[in-house]
Amino acid sequence: MELFETVLVYLHVTFGFAGLAAFWIPVLTRKGGRTHRRFGRIYVYCAYVVLASAAASVTYRLIGFFAEGNAIADNPTGVSFLVFLGYLSIVTFITVRHGDAVLNSKQDPQSMNTAVNKALAGVAIAASSGLILFTLVVNPPTRIVLFALSPIGILLGTGILKYVTGTNHSPRAWLYEHLGSMLGGGIAFHTAFAVFGSARLFDLGLSGWMAVIPWALPAAIGIPASALWTRHYQKKFGEV
Repeated sequence: MELFETVLVYLHVTFGFAGLAAFWIPVLTRKGGRTHRRFGRIYVYCAYVVLASAAASVTYRLIGFFAEGNAIADNPTGVSFLVFLGYLSIVTFITVRHGDAVLNSKQDPQSMNTAVNKALAGVAIAASSGLILFTLVVNPPTRIVLFALSPIGILLGTGILKYVTGTNHSPRAWLYEHLGSMLGGGIAFHTAFAVFGSARLFDLGLSGWMAVIPWALPAAIGIPASALWTRHYQKKFGEV
């Protein structure tokens, strides 16, 4: 099983770095152009591999942890990291998938009103609720960050439900939904890298309140940037 975990790590790291690089090319290039579409597709594929390997790794490690007779109280910090990674994997997959789906159905937004899309929205809401419950019960050292990031799934799920069940879409509603979803996936990518990757690569040694920075910084930058970018296009098309 060590080989299995090693393969997962290599897949996760390799496609994670490729996904981070691919994310920025559509951001910086002409929207709808060939380069934008090509690297956007690469980003989506990389995201799926990263998220699948993360989910498998979380499951494998949690099973191994409890199979050895451990309890959450034996390592609340370690378990909370795994729970957060699992939560991040779920909401990021749903975010990226939604951003891709609205692009593919832009000519007919009503086709998004399916049982699968509504179920995934429910999963996102349930993931947030589960993270909140876990944090309340376990009360890990990272509780402030977990509470702060727990609403993301609720906002994602309710946003998807509003879009797929809505009947009064603007002509470019798909564009705003696509931009918001793909940037949301990018925020999650950068959060995972900041929390898990940068600590291993650079050994930043952050402590006290500064330890919260890697968890919060991507969202603190990305969410306002996403709102401003969407606002820019709404003004451009005269929809505000």
